[in-house]
Amino acid sequence: MTRLDRYLLRTVLLGGFGALLAFTLLALIFLFIDEVDRVSETYTLAKVLAFVALTTPGYIYDFYPVAILIGALLSLGALASGSELIVMRASGMSILRMARPVVLGGVMLAFFGMLVGETLGPWGQETARKMRAEATESALSVNTRSGLWVRDGMRFVNARRAVVGGQLLDVKLFEFDPQGHLTRSLTAARAELTLQDRWDLYEVAYTDLTADRVVAVTQPLLEAQSLFPARVLDVAVVHPQHMSLPDLIAYVQHLEQNNLDSTAYRVALWGKVFAPLSVIVMLVLAMPFVFASQRGGNAGKWLFVGIVLGVVYITFNRIVNFMGPVYGVPAMLSASMPPLIFLILGLVALSRLNPAVRARHKQ
Repeated sequence: MTRLDRYLLRTVLLGGFGALLAFTLLALIFLFIDEVDRVSETYTLAKVLAFVALTTPGYIYDFYPVAILIGALLSLGALASGSELIVMRASGMSILRMARPVVLGGVMLAFFGMLVGETLGPWGQETARKMRAEATESALSVNTRSGLWVRDGMRFVNARRAVVGGQLLDVKLFEFDPQGHLTRSLTAARAELTLQDRWDLYEVAYTDLTADRVVAVTQPLLEAQSLFPARVLDVAVVHPQHMSLPDLIAYVQHLEQNNLDSTAYRVALWGKVFAPLSVIVMLVLAMPFVFASQRGGNAGKWLFVGIVLGVVYITFNRIVNFMGPVYGVPAMLSASMPPLIFLILGLVALSRLNPAVRARHKQ
């Protein structure tokens, strides 16, 4: 790697991390504004600040590609406005040769984003929601190993997995009398939320215990059972896009084994798989606009167009990811289609900046 390669690589990395820092500060401000209304005697301002700090990495990963695009446009645009890219071209470096360290920087940034998105992001989301749940609901506890625990009076409910949309999997229920004696135990394969905080339980086995007898019963369905208020799920459940890949894989397998809808988790799973490619795509999209600004004489216009294109990419990516399954498109295809389409467009635009290619098109 030559000195110019290292210089371009350093420029891309510093620009990407600088833009990421700016996005992080904005996320902290908006998350704090959204969360500060919840302050109470138990959920103190210090806990609100801790919640915001813990959840920010997970939210930043959602906008990570756009942050990298803006950082690359600004940092490479500064080189273009200072005529440094023109000097590099005059020294014999082709555009494709200059693109090599930029793409390498994209790979490094993608790896960093994936590392944060698979470690600090999910851990922070889970830890923060557990802390908020315990601060706002004294009878609630969330743990990765044992699942969701809720106390409602003398009733204790455990769900191994809580699924968005009001579903609980591997449910256990224990009821006690005022003296602390167990009066009823129940297990169910799953529970589905119905109206007015009532739950339908499937594949149920329960035991009623009294002072003089024990009754064991199995039923395929128990309707309109009282477990706990549904609002608890809004406090405790971590949404699919903020879960790690291993957890998403486990959720998808468990849901499919029980013939349940896994669409939301499958979409989030493949979205995370192709998320690193989105970062590289953003840098490939940035380069044609930066190099075009050298010749066009209006760098600001091209930078604005590049940023708008990045926002269009993120919007298009979200729409395809969530609308694809509605029309029967596999989650893997809907997740891979947007980055591959924009990658091809970026490579075509970059190749057209090559003098030899432009000469052929003029002919």
